[in-house]
Amino acid sequence: MLVELTLLVVAELGFVEGVVYEVIAVSFSSKPHPAPIGVRFKDGLFEATIYHDTATYANLKVHPMCTLNVVRSGLLFYDAVYMKHKLRVMREGDYWFLADADAWLGVTVVEESPDRGRSVFKFKPSMLHLSQVKPKPYTRADGALVEMLVHESRIKPYIDSGLLVEAKRLYDLIVHYNELMARIAQNTEYQAYAKAIYESATRRMGELKGG
Repeated sequence: MLVELTLLVVAELGFVEGVVYEVIAVSFSSKPHPAPIGVRFKDGLFEATIYHDTATYANLKVHPMCTLNVVRSGLLFYDAVYMKHKLRVMREGDYWFLADADAWLGVTVVEESPDRGRSVFKFKPSMLHLSQVKPKPYTRADGALVEMLVHESRIKPYIDSGLLVEAKRLYDLIVHYNELMARIAQNTEYQAYAKAIYESATRRMGELKGG
């Protein structure tokens, strides 16, 4: 159902104020663009840090609105980074959203605070769509895959900023999660995706050593 969003409905979705949640944002310009982002719900608004060299940032500067898609599967997060063509994106009014999301929020930019190559955006929620879904059993593989994606996405910005110790720390965490995935999700898509992320991070660190 599509309803006017209220803070009560947001609370029922499980958003706890001050906690950072990983969602898939779908922004748009000439075409919709899904990408994982971290959002924090605070004082009735959602906050997210968006880097200036991303398509999400470019789209928000043209159309200051997007959807925040609530999903539970690490596989969807992976697709949002590496296999966007696999995602089913649909439109409702002014918003593009993921057809397979458990829920999505239509939000509009109300404030932008730029800071050295990135901006903190504040979004006002305006619309909510809830899907009827069956509960999905939790697996550590989902959380591990999302952590690997987040860490890998930050290695290059850290290297570019000269934060080499921090980049190495993130890489070590990726190695840890890759080994974990081999134990808890052997011979599955989870392990294949984890290996791909690990190899990408290894190449980034190798380029650093080569330079």
